Amino acid sequence: MDEIDFTLSKILMVNSRISYSEIADTFGLSVNSIYKRIKSLVELGIIRNFKTRLSFLNFPHTTNVILFGRSPEKDKKVLMDKIGNHECVYNVTQASGELFYFHAFSRNLRDLDSIVSIIKEEAKINNLTVALDKNSPSAFPIELIEINYLNVDYLIINSLRENSRKTISDIADEIEVSTKTVTRHLNRLIKEQLIHFTIDWYPDKTSELISFIIINSKPEKGFNKINLIENFKKIEKNLFHHYRFINLTELMLLCVWTSSMKELQKIEGFLNEYDLESVEVTILLEGKIYPIWIDKYLDEKIEEIKKIEL
Repeated sequence: MDEIDFTLSKILMVNSRISYSEIADTFGLSVNSIYKRIKSLVELGIIRNFKTRLSFLNFPHTTNVILFGRSPEKDKKVLMDKIGNHECVYNVTQASGELFYFHAFSRNLRDLDSIVSIIKEEAKINNLTVALDKNSPSAFPIELIEINYLNVDYLIINSLRENSRKTISDIADEIEVSTKTVTRHLNRLIKEQLIHFTIDWYPDKTSELISFIIINSKPEKGFNKINLIENFKKIEKNLFHHYRFINLTELMLLCVWTSSMKELQKIEGFLNEYDLESVEVTILLEGKIYPIWIDKYLDEKIEEIKKIEL
């Protein structure tokens, strides 16, 4: 996976239904070249699924929670699945140094308590860090509006859930409506941001490195994290994501892609130029994505529709 593949993956995570021609224009490449790259990413197992979900406008009180700590458990794969079976946990990643990262979407405090309890119990993590993402849906005050879905909307979303790139005609055949109906409803869902297209991304299947860098700043310094991120972007184009937290203001996580250990060491050296409390680089070894309560919510809606049709 080279830099183009990495950027391509980021684009598809934001919108996996984007046309290949639009992606090709972004890179100045041919449509056939983009098609071959995506096909290769799928064959390598880096992209597993082109997914569709209800957007978080439907669930405005959701908080993205990142939990991490060191686990002494020997059977890492079994542990990952045990935690991944929790209805709120959507990603579990094993990293170097016995470290595990758990990503979850919590609807309320009861969910959060349940997530923390199962991780402490199953992973035997004594010092578990629980960080509430500053960019969670719940962190942004929004005007509560009535969101209206018709049965055909749920059927369209369900048709696309495991293949967001499915054609309009295939959707229409599957749910037994006209292509005009599918087009009209799908366009509305997209325009009103009621639907989200993404991918299941498994970067651990590449020969390159994906790393989480744990940064702790000194409280008394009044450190400017935004300035660090902007400077980081100017130096490296391999920043995949960065997290800042509501409850842990001195903590920041950077997720970076590098083609070599030397390149990762260069990033670590750059960060160490700042007067930080600590910088810890952890390399991601294996990760897994799991279905969550949002998927169950759609399942329940589809079951309701089936009962009505009967």
